[in-house]
Amino acid sequence: MPTVTMTLEEYEALRSLISSERESEGASLAERDVSLGKPKPKRRKKSKYQRELGRQLKMLKVKHPRTKITALMKRAHRATRKALK
Repeated sequence: MPTVTMTLEEYEALRSLISSERESEGASLAERDVSLGKPKPKRRKKSKYQRELGRQLKMLKVKHPRTKITALMKRAHRATRKALK
């Protein structure tokens, strides 16, 4: 494959030519319309229990990184119930 050398100005001119051609085809306008299409649905509020469970699970993962997630979930559930008592 032959090597091609260009100056910085030539490279920038080529890049601007490519981008302007894409815009003239309407590609950038189509992308904008797709992104503005549907608004994201509003998320539900996390319960107090769910937030505490997340905290407990995070702490347990730090202490026991190699333990199976099912065992950690059981421990986190018990710790959460205890914390919210």
